[in-house]
Formats: sequence, structure tokens, C-alpha cells
Amino acid sequence: MKITPSEIKKLSYVDFISLINQWNVPPGAYVTVSKWVNFGKVDEASSLLEVACTTGFSSREMAVLSGCRAMGFDLSENSVVAARRNAEGYAPKNNLRYEQANGLSFNSDEAFSHVVVGASLGFFPSAEEMVEKCTSWLQDGGCLLASPFYAVKSVPDELVEKCRQVFGITVTVRPYDEIMKPYRSLELLYEDRCSLRKESEEELHYYCRSTIDKACKELGIEDGDLYSAMYDRLMEIKKTTNELREYQEYAVLVLRYRQSVYPDRYTELF
Repeated sequence: MKITPSEIKKLSYVDFISLINQWNVPPGAYVTVSKWVNFGKVDEASSLLEVACTTGFSSREMAVLSGCRAMGFDLSENSVVAARRNAEGYAPKNNLRYEQANGLSFNSDEAFSHVVVGASLGFFPSAEEMVEKCTSWLQDGGCLLASPFYAVKSVPDELVEKCRQVFGITVTVRPYDEIMKPYRSLELLYEDRCSLRKESEEELHYYCRSTIDKACKELGIEDGDLYSAMYDRLMEIKKTTNELREYQEYAVLVLRYRQSVYPDRYTELF
């Protein structure tokens, strides 16, 4: 692997997590994926599309749990390469496909029973327009599966700026009601509002060590300085995420699209 420690520091956030093949999970990780499968009624007959799939965690693990057929797309070519490698390594018996595509221009001849967006809507210029595009990929009666973050108290400006430098985006600072607006045209079949806990130092180090050990094995890296550069950058990402957890919660959502109802709502919210 021909890359230097200084180059590791200069990589964009997306390119770095693709390089180390970080399993970029939705809020709640396996627990959220299990809720989507169970309450979204994902099974062997289901066809699933993961939007902004990064390294493919949600679609891959939902296929493992349910036997569904799945595909994912991401703007990052490096992420797609990692998603394909993960499918071969961790779900070789499942029907999985990944391709590079821009979510704003992606088209499919197939209609899916489920579309997974996780917490990715914040990466698009308009969450409302992206939800509308997602409905165009769904079968009548199909479900959108989401797990958006929302702020439960004001995020300090210095932390917002730190997150912008670390992740290259502006993190969620809006409250629950605002975050839910893009989904209001769909029928809310299931919701679970979940709190976040901070990970301990030991948990952070265990995760970073496991991930970077795996990355070095996959990339054939034996250089100690390069290992340290990768480890330190991942730890910076994790510590920033950990700091942010005090100010956010997330919701696990199963939302149904029915042509006979969309885009209106005839049920009260509770």
C-alpha cells in the first residue's frame, strides 16, 4: 500500500473511512437493523435498496438476517469497492449488488419492497426531495426505513465547527419535529425514539484497534507509523462522535408508501 502518514491526514472523511473499510453503521447498529427487519417485515421475498450505502453494512446485514435480495449505491467509488469486498467476505451466500451512483440522478427499472436511507438524508441538498425520489423506487405498499438523528438540546458552536472539520459536513442540530418533516407524506408504521450513550475509553480503543488491525490486514500494511496515523485519525473521529452523543437522540422509523394515500396523511400523530 503506497500511502504515507501525512497523506492519511489529508484524506477526506469519506475517502478515509473507505480506505480503512469502516463499517459505517446506522445509529443503533445491529439493533436498528434488527428492528427494520422485524417491524418492516423484511423476508426472503423482499427486495431492498440501500441509499448512500458507504461500505454496505445495513443492506448486507439485513440480507444475512432475512435472506432478502439487496443492492446499494454510493457516490464514492472507494466505498462501493469496500462494500463489494465486505459482501464477499461476510455474506458470500447472499444476493448482494453494489454500484457507484449519485442519489440525485439514480434510476432503477426495478421497484423495491424496501428502501433504506438510515441517517443519510442530511447529506442531500433537500431531504424532502430525496424522500420523494425514494418513493419512486418503492413498490406500492413498500417501506422506507430510516434512522435520523435529532438534537435534544443546543449543540455548542465550537462542537459544530469541530464536527465540520472532522466529518466535512454540518451535523444535525435541529429538533425532532423539524427532522420528521420530510417523512410526513408517508405512513408511520413503527417508531422507536432512542437515546445515545457515550462509549468508555476502553470501548473506543477496542473498536479502533479492531478496525485498524482489519484494515492493515486487508491492505497489507506493516508500517508502524502508518498504523499509528490511521489509528489516531479514527480515534479522533470516534471521540468527536462520542462528544456529540450528549446532544442528540435518534429515531428508528418504518414508513409505508401507498399510492392511494400519498402524499396526504389521515391519521393523527401521537
